[in-house]
Amino acid sequence: MKNLHLFRSIAIDALFVALFVLFTFVPYLGYYQIGPISIQVMHVFVLIGACLFGRKKGLLYGFIFGLTSLIKAAMYPGTFDFAFLNPFVSVLPRALFGFIAGIVFDVIKKHTTLVKFSIVTPFLCFVFTCLHTVLTMSCLYVFGVLDPFHITEALGLSTILTSDAFLGLITAMSAINMVVEGAVAFVIVLPAYLAIRQIKFVKEEDDRKFKVVRA
Repeated sequence: MKNLHLFRSIAIDALFVALFVLFTFVPYLGYYQIGPISIQVMHVFVLIGACLFGRKKGLLYGFIFGLTSLIKAAMYPGTFDFAFLNPFVSVLPRALFGFIAGIVFDVIKKHTTLVKFSIVTPFLCFVFTCLHTVLTMSCLYVFGVLDPFHITEALGLSTILTSDAFLGLITAMSAINMVVEGAVAFVIVLPAYLAIRQIKFVKEEDDRKFKVVRA
């Protein structure tokens, strides 16, 4: 039984990894460039994983999200992608985002029913998307601008990242991204969660987390 559970867990992880890779490196799937604004939907997969499986998967999928964005920034640099060459900016906030979302989802499940959980989930996903933006911008400032580990200096980005014009522009862009990406998460995560939950072993595992299960 343990081996079967492990096999299923690995299969789910492999599926999510494939989705992250596909949506990262196939143009116009996971990232959309509209002028200087870059909209991405990768956070949706992290939220779906955290919603279904909790903090451990949320942390794992957030880490994978951050790692693929770091690789993308190194391989296909675009507008402001250079800021994400720093792993403390690209990986750390995404891992924290998934971990926190997973904790909150698990706690709420312990104190509510499936029906009530389904009602609040879209709003939580919007809030978590805002949290993702705040965490990313905070890490950009702390580890990019303040540069305690001298990574920005090593990358030759000190002049760009510390300029008032850059900080003002990326803050304004992030605010727009936050609203759009939050709306995407609001619409997509719950239907995806409910659809994947129909898989028997996923449903059985998820049901055990709820205080009361009501279809």
